[in-house]
Amino acid sequence: MKGKIVSINISDEKKKPKKPISSGKLIENVGLEGDAYNKSGPRQISITSMELLKEQTQCPRVGKGEDFIVGPGNFSETLTVEGMDLSAINIGDVFTAGETKFRISMKGMECWEHCPWNKEKGECPLPKHFLFAEVIKSGEIKAGDGISS
Repeated sequence: MKGKIVSINISDEKKKPKKPISSGKLIENVGLEGDAYNKSGPRQISITSMELLKEQTQCPRVGKGEDFIVGPGNFSETLTVEGMDLSAINIGDVFTAGETKFRISMKGMECWEHCPWNKEKGECPLPKHFLFAEVIKSGEIKAGDGISS
């Protein structure tokens, strides 16, 4: 499976949307250098897709206004990718991007308290289109890098 990294997202504080950066370093067994969400274990980095973000923008259960603007980092994901069917990826799949490698460790995420999409009825897409991974090889990555299994 192939795609590309659209955005690398970072935050200096948890429970806030991440902000896009042009490049970063993934550190083995840690995550994105400088990110408040760094930790060892199965959730070192998180991944979602532009396709999901575009779908949410058009979803009738999503309200209007600033709280509902959907873009890279709004789900607190580390990597926003494009051109990949995240629902078809399995736990244990290994991906290469830039100089780094990571292994998918978990699939799915539940809405968090401040998620605006959690306030309306309907199926949340996060269980199918959100992944967590462990960094298995440190390296530099940048927006626009290809990503492949």
